[in-house]
Amino acid sequence: MQIKDNNTQIGKTIWVPATQVNLHTHSRYCGHGTGEVADYVVSARKNGLEVLGFSEHCPVPDNRWKPTRMVYSQLPAYFSDVERAREKAGMVVLKGAECDYLPCYRSYYEDELLHRYKCDYLIGSIHFIDMPDRKDVRVHYAPISAKELAQYTKQYIDLLESGLFLFGAHPDVCGCSYLEWDREMEACSRAILEVAADLKIPLEINGNGFRRARVQTSKGLVHPYPLEPFWQLAAEYGITVVVNSDAHAAQDVVASFDDCLALAQNCGLKVAGLEISGPDAQGSYGLRYVAQ
Repeated sequence: MQIKDNNTQIGKTIWVPATQVNLHTHSRYCGHGTGEVADYVVSARKNGLEVLGFSEHCPVPDNRWKPTRMVYSQLPAYFSDVERAREKAGMVVLKGAECDYLPCYRSYYEDELLHRYKCDYLIGSIHFIDMPDRKDVRVHYAPISAKELAQYTKQYIDLLESGLFLFGAHPDVCGCSYLEWDREMEACSRAILEVAADLKIPLEINGNGFRRARVQTSKGLVHPYPLEPFWQLAAEYGITVVVNSDAHAAQDVVASFDDCLALAQNCGLKVAGLEISGPDAQGSYGLRYVAQ
């Protein structure tokens, strides 16, 4: 399909406001989401979205992290479902993946996802911390130490510096397992923000954190993420901020948008919309987040 502007097919460059874009969604393919790809398109149209991106948790050839995502052999079926949905959607549907970044998988993400399967975009995220003596510590659940927090930060900076990703997803998700805002958390947050600012890579305020169970801290029960102190710091660095619902069910395609936007406003942050160019002869889009 062609991008439309004022009901005219143009295939040029348009800008879509943040409230009409969600590029972070997970269907049944992720293993802990529900619903078919087509269900998300129907829900997106009902909820007024103009752009919907599919970003299943990406498997890797050795099926590492298997319990939290599809197996590697399912990738062709997933991408085929997204392509079929795009043909009938009546809106812009984008093909992507959310990738846990480690340098050993860089060439796979680049060669297979971007070149072979022609993903429109990739999301970078860290769900597992890779310690020398303990592999794949789960950021969402395991209490983590200051050393593990530092390793999370290193891995997050590596993903930003890889140049593969349209934006960094939930950079403050470590709030699920490092439960205090202390000097270590502030230092690690500043390290991530400094690199994102230098490289001009957007960071995501993720709506799913508002829908997760609250965690007990010394300040009482709080959302595990988004972490307001993190985003208050982000205002000092001039970060490009994006919002997504991180939907794991079709009815959640715009869930928590209001919460994300309110947090951004409270922290003095301007949320970027999505600039889209294309599609080109191969049906691919160029994407860039731009605040207006």
